[in-house]
Amino acid sequence: MSERKLRATRIISVIAATVISLACGTNYAYSAWGPQFAERMDLSSTQSNLIGTSANLGMYGAGIPVGMLVDHKGPRPGVLMGGGLLTVGYFAMHRAYESGPGSVALPLLCFFAFMTGIGGASAFSGAIKVSALNWPEHRGAATAFPLSAFGLGAFFFTSISSFAFPDNTSTFLLVLSTGSLGMCYVSVAFLRVVPHTPTYTNVPTHEERRSSNPLQRTKSKEDRFRARRHDEEPGTQSHDPHASTTSMLPSNGSSTDLERLNSSDVEPNETSSLISSTPGDVPYKDDAVKSNTHRDSHHLDIRGFALLKHTEFYQLWLLLGILTGIGLMTIK
Repeated sequence: MSERKLRATRIISVIAATVISLACGTNYAYSAWGPQFAERMDLSSTQSNLIGTSANLGMYGAGIPVGMLVDHKGPRPGVLMGGGLLTVGYFAMHRAYESGPGSVALPLLCFFAFMTGIGGASAFSGAIKVSALNWPEHRGAATAFPLSAFGLGAFFFTSISSFAFPDNTSTFLLVLSTGSLGMCYVSVAFLRVVPHTPTYTNVPTHEERRSSNPLQRTKSKEDRFRARRHDEEPGTQSHDPHASTTSMLPSNGSSTDLERLNSSDVEPNETSSLISSTPGDVPYKDDAVKSNTHRDSHHLDIRGFALLKHTEFYQLWLLLGILTGIGLMTIK
């Protein structure tokens, strides 16, 4: 597939992720239908707030589990599960509103709201991951589109409601259900992680510049390589991470073979980490620089419970919690 087609596929994936994020942000529309729902179901203000809090608990409490699910299974299962939970949760609310007061117990209403929160978190995690993996050099801009759509999701649906069917809470809940289903399940077909073609640039040393073949190894390096292999015990794997790669190359050292070996290790897929180094993040120019950078790299792949051992994790956690909490207070 040509680079132009790959780029078009990445752009379509970002658009699909943005559409999915519109459905994920519908929890912020609770203030648009919550008072009418409470009046219809004969709920107190405390009970109404409890339903809204349940939706928030589902959204933010399920962030870590659904993130682990997306990391292990890929973004598509997360989007499919999220779309299903959003659809079922809002449709159950719609049926409860149609049935009237006393038809559904308060714990069940809270559970339905909790389902919509988990669904929004799950589908949004998948959308964000696809956008970040497809554009490793422009992750900020690529993830800005689904993030903006997530915040504008409530505005999008309430605007449609105010023009198409004003003051009709039952239809609005039905639109939230069917809209979430259609936006997630149609867009997931265009949600793809496109592998990147690595760009390899050889920077020759002073001795190698005299040679016509830029990948030809100098005699001093060959002697050191043979000495190192001689000291190692036969049948053991070399400790040099580049020795096995060099030995696999043919004697003429074609650049095509080297590019193929490099690309086999760095192609992103649906279960790739967002913080591991990818082609396009840091273009390594020399094997020596590459090996040193791997040892002391700021692109460390730290995930799971290993994050709990680092102070920076708690700093970022508190900073994001305080800043986003202020924003949520303004929205609510």
